[in-house]
Order: sequence, then structure tokens, then C-alpha cells
Amino acid sequence: MDSPFASAAFPDPALIINYPTALRFVRFRLNRMPHGQMKPWATAQRFNYARLVEIKKDDRQLYAPLLKRLLAAFGYSVDVLRLISMTNEKRHFYWFATPEAHALFCLELRTYEELVLQASR
Repeated sequence: MDSPFASAAFPDPALIINYPTALRFVRFRLNRMPHGQMKPWATAQRFNYARLVEIKKDDRQLYAPLLKRLLAAFGYSVDVLRLISMTNEKRHFYWFATPEAHALFCLELRTYEELVLQASR
């Protein structure tokens, strides 16, 4: 299986986001669905609805593969990187296939964050 990630020996740090950033983005996308639409969307996309509800509430890094699938469902092709710290703590990161995809993701996330900031005023 060909992958845009396979050809690189080491990922470009400029194309990587951390787990909390990916989670924040996924939450924004899930929360922007109109009331009552997440369950049909989850069914159509073959996601477990209860797991999506959990992901909206839980900050633990338990959902790395699910976030990858959700990012793909939202149009972003990423690969998961798992790094283990010196204290054996696992951290997950998401590596975008192209600089354009990463830039679009950052623009979309920034727009959501600005809307949330405006709403909180």
C-alpha cells in the first residue's frame, strides 16, 4: 500500500500537530453539527456514536486511532506518531501528508477558535 508518509525517513516537524490540538479540532467539528445530526452522521461514517460522545468529554490519550479516522472523515489525511518519553509516557502526534493540508487544518482551527473567543465576549 502506497502512503505519502512512507517515503520520508523522518517527519517534518512543521507538518505535525499534537494530540490535544487534534482533539480540540475534532471536538469543534463534532460540536458544530446541528442538534440530532451527530448520530446519523456517525452511523453513515461507521463510527460508534457512544465513542464520539465520550471523545467530546475525555482528555486522556486513549483515542489516537479514532482521531486519525475522524480527521480522515473531515478530509485530512494524517498518520499517527507515537513517541515514548524518558519516563515511559506515551504521546501521540499527527503527521499531515502535505504542507497544504496542514495549512488548511491550521486555518480551520484558528477560525473556530476565533469564533469561540467572540462567543465568549
